[in-house]
Amino acid sequence: MPYPERLNQYVETEKQRHFPKDFMIGWENYETWEDASVGQSGPAQRVFKITAEDIVSYNRACGETDPLMVDADYAAKHSPTGELLQHPIFVTAIAFYSLGEQGIGTWIRTPGARNPHQHIEIFEPFRYGEDITTTVTTHDKFTQRGKPYIYMKLDFHNGQGVLKARWLCSLILPPSRADVARFANA
Repeated sequence: MPYPERLNQYVETEKQRHFPKDFMIGWENYETWEDASVGQSGPAQRVFKITAEDIVSYNRACGETDPLMVDADYAAKHSPTGELLQHPIFVTAIAFYSLGEQGIGTWIRTPGARNPHQHIEIFEPFRYGEDITTTVTTHDKFTQRGKPYIYMKLDFHNGQGVLKARWLCSLILPPSRADVARFANA
């Protein structure tokens, strides 16, 4: 499925300009349900350096208008952190960027996947300049009502090793690479 041109108005940051938008390209390199191994853990492909630009762009794309969320100068004077406040699911932008196009956790981009559950815990706000690393762990993998589920834990740490957030998420995936191919080539 080609990327709709109308969405280009939301591409504002350097990370967004270089982020692959068509998840169908390279799907052959994604981890699949049949590849995933419970207990497997590892670092995501990329590190996400937090910038005010990233936060403003994400907040604006979510429809936020509060100056504490979209005006860095205003937030510097009025925010309890002295920085922009982040939309509660800003961490998903970090995850998608960090996971990259191959390796553990890339099943999150799988064509034909459905998202039945997610739980996000924010332990402390992300701060400008922090380098956020993501550790991905295959927490569980099972079949329920004939559907293949995968359950992952993503931990987001700053450069000092502080756990900033945790995202527990599950997807119902096509069961095999051949099934993913049918979705990707449809």
